[in-house]
Amino acid sequence: MTKTLRFGREALLWVGGALGTLCLLSLLAGWMFNVTPLVFSSGSMSPAYEAGALGLAHEVPAPDLEVGDVVSVVNAQGDRVTHRIVETVPVGNGSVLTLQGDTNNVPDAEAYAVTSADRVSFGIPYAGYVLNAAASPFGLLVIALLVGASMWLGFARRQDRSNASGPVRTRALVSTGVVGVVAAGVLLGASGQAPWAFTSAFWTDTATATTTASTPAVVDTTPPVLSNPLPANASSGAGWAALSCASSANQICVNATDTGGSGVSTVFVKLVRTSTNQCWNGTAFIAGTGCSPQPMVLVAGNQYSTSGLTAALMPVGTYTAAFTATDVAGNAATPLNTGFTITVPATPTITSCTVANGLTEYTLTWTWPGPGTADSFKLYYGGGGSSRPPTTLPDVTSPYTGVSVPINDEAGTFRIVAVVGGVESALSNTYNYSGKNNSKVCGP
Repeated sequence: MTKTLRFGREALLWVGGALGTLCLLSLLAGWMFNVTPLVFSSGSMSPAYEAGALGLAHEVPAPDLEVGDVVSVVNAQGDRVTHRIVETVPVGNGSVLTLQGDTNNVPDAEAYAVTSADRVSFGIPYAGYVLNAAASPFGLLVIALLVGASMWLGFARRQDRSNASGPVRTRALVSTGVVGVVAAGVLLGASGQAPWAFTSAFWTDTATATTTASTPAVVDTTPPVLSNPLPANASSGAGWAALSCASSANQICVNATDTGGSGVSTVFVKLVRTSTNQCWNGTAFIAGTGCSPQPMVLVAGNQYSTSGLTAALMPVGTYTAAFTATDVAGNAATPLNTGFTITVPATPTITSCTVANGLTEYTLTWTWPGPGTADSFKLYYGGGGSSRPPTTLPDVTSPYTGVSVPINDEAGTFRIVAVVGGVESALSNTYNYSGKNNSKVCGP
């Protein structure tokens, strides 16, 4: 073999070995250090990264990405796009990125919702052309021929013509593993499993932005809306039962709706009794206003309700309720603040009293202005040495009438209260009883 042929053979083997080693190092770098080489196949990022450049990128969490970073993402069509960040909006544990090529007149039409992205650190001009060519059908054919030739030259048996009497020797300048990596690297690149990726960027301007970019991904950036609190803002009523939520007895309710698509996640309310400077901790009212907001539960449709409130916990007084809500995407609703007042029921008025001799029951009539219907009325009788427990009068519809327990020779006074939501009104006017036998009288 001539010196020229021998030199060519040695050169081919060394080139094959070098390419194999580079492929191996590229694979190891990508898998061990999470580095992604990117081949720029368009020029919309020039002059920073011209077409054919090879960029090296590293995965970065979304909160660490900033405006001005060049990042590589996958769009809704499955294509990789590498552009510069012009706006980033935090959403939940990720971000919504707005990207724009350096040579494009307008940002990409698609907004990219990501939890992480490949951020490009630097680029090598024209190096991407080599990988691009190697992954083409013609490049695969050429590399396959080079690999075959390298294997044949490196390991085929041959007789050294310069020394015919010498032993047959086998040349192995490059090991099977190193030369074989050339083929493995190319095949991995063609199948999409190589540590490099081919990236393009949309050429967009005001005339083509709506036709060259893909349909934006659906990202929920719309916060939920709070509405229809019960008790309503600035409302007042006699007793808690008259004000509380009808669908959940003795509870506070509010509607929470989400039109962004992700759905309502949490609804809270902070309840304060301002008349006594106390707040509700989920179990009881305690001094101060430092209680944490309490969670509400979905009861029907879009309506959420408290749990644990009772009429006994909601006496007469003034209250404020501050509602908050978030959706699954992390958007927070505009807080809704309301105030309401629980008042004492109106006072009834006794209008007549009928008495009889002996142990006959006494009949009373009265009026009550409402509003609505009282839960019950109670009759109090006492004075003049008489002390009787209050008697519940069952008539709760007008005209009101009721009878007392038999009273015999126990001088005293009749008075009535209205009961609404567990709250008693003030005592009514008095009707007095006195006398004995046929001389008993009952009147104002």
